[in-house]
Amino acid sequence: MKNYEIIEIKDSNILEIQEIANETSQDNYNFVQRTIDEWKNNTNKFSKIGEKLWGIIIDNKIIGIGGLNKDPFIEDEKVGKVRHIYISKQYRGFGLSKILLNLIIEKAKENFTTLRLSTNNPIASSVYESLGFKKVEGIKVTHQKDL
Repeated sequence: MKNYEIIEIKDSNILEIQEIANETSQDNYNFVQRTIDEWKNNTNKFSKIGEKLWGIIIDNKIIGIGGLNKDPFIEDEKVGKVRHIYISKQYRGFGLSKILLNLIIEKAKENFTTLRLSTNNPIASSVYESLGFKKVEGIKVTHQKDL
């Protein structure tokens, strides 16, 4: 695997994830484009306490993203939510999603006691479960991890 760098996504580089947004739209996923749109309209800039959006850079290009929000679907300030994990197709299979998720888990421990997520992708589900997330049923959640 080539050298990678993990950076924080900010106003100055949010548009650099447009290329992976275009890739996801070809697969009928819109969550990366939604990330850009929500950032631009100030709906979600990952700016509350404990929140961040990160990108993985290889060869000066953002090839993946992943974020951490306070869970917007429940009224508990101690519950975080993994958001918008995506690794570009050509960089899958190298463990980059696990590297990004481990960062998110460690950063979540600073402000949250529980971390939740939602996925309908069986491959992603197995990655989350390998990192200690348990399947749960609830509104806008499929997996949860106590921190």
